[in-house]
Amino acid sequence: MNPAFAGALCALALGSADFAGRFSTRSLGAPSAWLGTLAVGTIALTIWIVATDAPLLWTVEGLPYVAANGVATTVMTLLLYKALARGPVSVAAPIVGSHPVLVVAFWVVLGARPSTVQWLAMAATILGAVIVARSAEEQAEARERSGLRITIGLALASCLAYAVLVIGGQAAAPHYGALETLWLGRLFSIVTVLAVFLFTRRAPAMPLRWWPFLGAQGLLDAGGYLALFAGSTGEGQAITAVAGSGFGAVTVLLARIVLKERMGFVQWSGIILVFAGVAVLAGQG
Repeated sequence: MNPAFAGALCALALGSADFAGRFSTRSLGAPSAWLGTLAVGTIALTIWIVATDAPLLWTVEGLPYVAANGVATTVMTLLLYKALARGPVSVAAPIVGSHPVLVVAFWVVLGARPSTVQWLAMAATILGAVIVARSAEEQAEARERSGLRITIGLALASCLAYAVLVIGGQAAAPHYGALETLWLGRLFSIVTVLAVFLFTRRAPAMPLRWWPFLGAQGLLDAGGYLALFAGSTGEGQAITAVAGSGFGAVTVLLARIVLKERMGFVQWSGIILVFAGVAVLAGQG
């Protein structure tokens, strides 16, 4: 699949799924919302694998990567859902969407040498994320600032976990292929979220009336990651990862249209900087 097209599909699907996660998290809690989303996506993938008789490759070489992807996916999503549920979406999404900077930084540590344009794009992305966070904090009432700082902290932690899941998934894809990487990663994700329930001594709460919503959310989520990994089996994996990070723009636009979130000029400027930096990184990938 064309890397840029795969990234665009990833951004559209994940941005919509994450926006839906705001509502399911507020009603069910992040662990239950994510478990339902995971269950739907995993069942759909399993049916697809069986129906198409897709070949499954069993190798231990890629297992650490797919395990890292699965665990990081659950950690990232739980943090992201909590940040989006707390809001504002226009603060949380751009911060998480800046994760390609961390992905590129990882490859720099391993010996990659970004161009001057890429360094400038990364600087713009970081600056934009800082502007988004600071402008929102300045606009908030004093009593709201402590809550906003929690949202920012959750988003920053989610950003780090997002980088880990992208690096792990893209490292596993050449070993297993896109479909099996996603399927195996989902299994590790399910084990991780069940461990969260065990640790907190709480049972999942997913009323029947929520399953149609969780079904749509799960299909969008699985489809987004499938597009990410499908574009990661060739030389354009960096382009796919960075283009896919545009999910934050989709989430922000949905928040603006549906939730009528107010965003001032400075905050819009920060959001534009984040996604302009991401777009430049995609073009230079």
